[in-house]
Amino acid sequence: MINRQTTRVVFFIIGLLLVTFGNALSIISGAGNGMWTAASLGLSQVFHAPLNATIMLIGFLVIIANIFLLPLVSWRHVAGSVLFVFFFGELIHAFALSFFFLRRFFTGGVGQLILVVLGILIVCLGTSFYQRANLWMYPTDYLTDILASRFFSGNVWKGQLLAFLPAILLIFLAFIVTGHFVGIQIGTVLALFCNGECIAFFNRFAFPSFRHY
Repeated sequence: MINRQTTRVVFFIIGLLLVTFGNALSIISGAGNGMWTAASLGLSQVFHAPLNATIMLIGFLVIIANIFLLPLVSWRHVAGSVLFVFFFGELIHAFALSFFFLRRFFTGGVGQLILVVLGILIVCLGTSFYQRANLWMYPTDYLTDILASRFFSGNVWKGQLLAFLPAILLIFLAFIVTGHFVGIQIGTVLALFCNGECIAFFNRFAFPSFRHY
């Protein structure tokens, strides 16, 4: 039992590090990000705030939304989500600053595309790990599951579309204020249409003996 729990914790930590590093690479690429990261980048520009602050702000607001949507609240999961959001924001910010020098090696359209694809793949691998560990997830992942089960008979795709609505509104708010879309490019499209398949691929081929708990 101890070894099983230790394995889950190890994969959770590795998954969190990979997801945050992959997100940082996507940000550094300048070729687009996932919807929620793009929303955080937009808020960062609107309020001239550090990226880690806007990531945490959005995460905490989604946690509050999840509490109101859930019929029964597990405060252990809420506490875990708060810690997850804190480390998520801090790690992305730290990785983005530490590895920003990579941008000089991935210039032009092709270079940016390579870097953003690499970032997306790393995010998907990390997501596969921490989802299988099933200790805590980023609040937006919980939001998708909650909406899917409450309103769409478990249809995750429809739940995700509804969960993206607040992110889309924030992205348009940033557009109104700044005059341009922040973090929305080819990487956003790739993340939207490829993340699910990539995560499923890594579930099958990356440490397949590590099953979903």
